[in-house]
Amino acid sequence: MIAQDPLFPTEFLSRLERLQLMARRIAVGRDRAERRSRRTGSSLEFADHRNYSAGDDLRTIDWNIYGRLERLFIKLFEEEEDLPVHLLVDASASMRWMPDAGGIGPAKFDFARRLAAALAYIGLNHLDRVEVNFFSSRLERGVGLARGRKHFRQVLQYLENPPALDEANTTDLAASMLSLQRQARRRGLVFVLSDFFDPAGWETAAARLHAARFDVEFVQILHPSEVNPGLRGDCRLTDCETGETMEVTVDAAISAAYAKALEGLTSELRDFCRKHGHGFLRATSDLPLEEFVLVMLREGGLVR
Repeated sequence: MIAQDPLFPTEFLSRLERLQLMARRIAVGRDRAERRSRRTGSSLEFADHRNYSAGDDLRTIDWNIYGRLERLFIKLFEEEEDLPVHLLVDASASMRWMPDAGGIGPAKFDFARRLAAALAYIGLNHLDRVEVNFFSSRLERGVGLARGRKHFRQVLQYLENPPALDEANTTDLAASMLSLQRQARRRGLVFVLSDFFDPAGWETAAARLHAARFDVEFVQILHPSEVNPGLRGDCRLTDCETGETMEVTVDAAISAAYAKALEGLTSELRDFCRKHGHGFLRATSDLPLEEFVLVMLREGGLVR
């Protein structure tokens, strides 16, 4: 159970409370929270001026400027507001895959769920509106946008009870992201936690999120045995999602081709994010969660 996992001791949670999820484009929310966005209003810090227009609140006129220039300007402020945060956890068969024997580290799915819990705690602690959804061939019904730490238990219960694997548990990133785009009432911050092993590719899904003007953070999670399979000789390989099998003799050339293809997937994801202003990080499931959250997420600009 995630709540009883040693990765979530009290000390770790207290360190998470010092972090804040970062949007690369500030989103305007309905409720004031611990986040700043540019709006006119009675807020905490002055930001800028604009010309007075008929109907503006006279209380926002900067009379000091009027005394010097005899022109009317309205004071603009920075308001602190909430941010919608969508945490999307890939629950497909490839994410739950583990080597038959001698596996190192937990399944990718377990790492993704723990990471989602940590991110949810950070967001809830800073009064962001947090939603968590599993997805595979479709976007599953999740925890609706919740605000405040009192909802952390609800998030944990959802993450501890994933949908059962069945024949439909293949990855369809495009369909899942389209569902998010249709149901999200406001733009916000989206974390996609996945291995991105989608037969149809990840490009359409990423383009949809970008076109919808979400701030997107892609976190690619791989198992150590996927990064370094260590296979040699005659092997029968089975696709854990489609069930397709392949007979192959693994030699140095095949190993090099596999490594190149995997690195190509990662490089293409990273290049897309750099080009369009989104975040990207890659992790292996044996990496200590505390190190990933407190060090790598901070260095990657996903939290501060």
